[in-house]
Amino acid sequence: MGGGTIFSSSQEAIAVKLDKEVMPGSRVKVTLTAESKDVDKVFAKAYEQLRNKGRVPGFRPGKAPNAILKRHYSEELIRELAWSAFLDDIYAPALEDSDLKPIFPPQIPSLDEVENFAEGQPVEIETVLTVHPKPNLPDYTALKLIKARAEVTDEEIDEQLEQLRESYADEIEVERESVAEGDLVRVAMKIRGPDGEIIEETESEFIANRDSDQPVARKLSGHMIGQVVTDETQIAESFDNDELAGQTVTIEATIKGLKERRLPELDDDFASDVDEELHSVEELRARIAEQLAASKRRAAERSLRNMAINLVMQASEIDLPQELIDNVAASQLQSYMQYLQGQGLSAEESVRAVRDDQDIVSNQVTDGLKLHYVFQAIADREQIEITDEDLEAAIPRYAAENDIDEQMVREAAEIHEEMENRLRNFAMQERIIQILLENAEIEEVPWEAYALRAKRHMDQYVEELRQAGKPEQEVEGKEMQQINEADLPMETETVQPAQEE
Repeated sequence: MGGGTIFSSSQEAIAVKLDKEVMPGSRVKVTLTAESKDVDKVFAKAYEQLRNKGRVPGFRPGKAPNAILKRHYSEELIRELAWSAFLDDIYAPALEDSDLKPIFPPQIPSLDEVENFAEGQPVEIETVLTVHPKPNLPDYTALKLIKARAEVTDEEIDEQLEQLRESYADEIEVERESVAEGDLVRVAMKIRGPDGEIIEETESEFIANRDSDQPVARKLSGHMIGQVVTDETQIAESFDNDELAGQTVTIEATIKGLKERRLPELDDDFASDVDEELHSVEELRARIAEQLAASKRRAAERSLRNMAINLVMQASEIDLPQELIDNVAASQLQSYMQYLQGQGLSAEESVRAVRDDQDIVSNQVTDGLKLHYVFQAIADREQIEITDEDLEAAIPRYAAENDIDEQMVREAAEIHEEMENRLRNFAMQERIIQILLENAEIEEVPWEAYALRAKRHMDQYVEELRQAGKPEQEVEGKEMQQINEADLPMETETVQPAQEE
């Protein structure tokens, strides 16, 4: 793409040719060409500066002719003054009139990088700008989505009842020495490193359970007080102690004592103990079924929203600038390091703590930036404008999702511009999600089949949406909404509905 631009400077109208070439990474190479007569104008301005401010023997201020100025002052000084005038009067206005809105300040070429900058000569300057990317959106107006049915089974109710009984269990001192399944066992633990040296000693309690995810708890049943249960486990590579990271340690748990855990009978009295308004086990089961169904409905709705977002984001094509990803990721890592140091870690310890998270943060930033630009493009296409009424309506959901009091959110938005912008961004996202869902074709599937069906649907449908999308490859110079790092969704949720606590 290219073309000429006419604009008004402080002197006369100046015509320059501005060619733009799209490059990978949402970069644009800009080539500016100025005619010799316009170059002469900036040299004339340089001479005028020297004539008015300098002192030339034999001439009154402002009267020395150019030929005398050339002999009195160095060519380097004259060119530097002319170059400064060129940047102010031609280069900067031409970029501004081009409608290109770079993310980062443009790299201004130095005089040494420009050839043939001289009187009577045209000049050509190249610079590369990183601009806001424009995503190629899929057709988001008729999405095909899958939603889990909020069905509750008797087995799930029974499981909840058993967990309730566990929480109401009495812990009874007993005379026996042998650990039985379900006992509460007190142990003295020693953790030994690869060389056999003791790293840590502590006391802990475990519930003896052969199906537990805790290795020690799985091995306790059948052992006697005074016996030692051992287990070997590998320390994660990300462990903050470099000497132990990735190493295998040995856990020695000496059984010091036990209590028998007696679960209450599942009867009407137990139902009343759980809630005095309940008078029977049937009423308790009905209450649990109602709570499970409500929890599943919320989880299914959340997963439906996430599926719509993930489909549009994954099916959109966007050429994110790597420099932008690196800058945002570095800023977030720096903030995290400062937080860790505020918690008492040394600079070296904080660097070590974030070292293994760099790739994770970079991937999260990439997803967050992509979602930002995709949502901004949809907002532009749909001409969405957030009103004060939209902000007020968004407060309850924002407060609930962030576990904050509604009134605190409202007051913070009135006082702090950053909070108002955060809430405005949230309201914008809510409007866009509403658009995605209101015309979507939604298929309900059994709860237990959802995870597999959703994954298969995502894998197949994303590519279908991509292929159906119309290419929009040109980089748009339109100014995008300012990015606030705190507003970026750094991690997209999975589409598996997780039951709420």
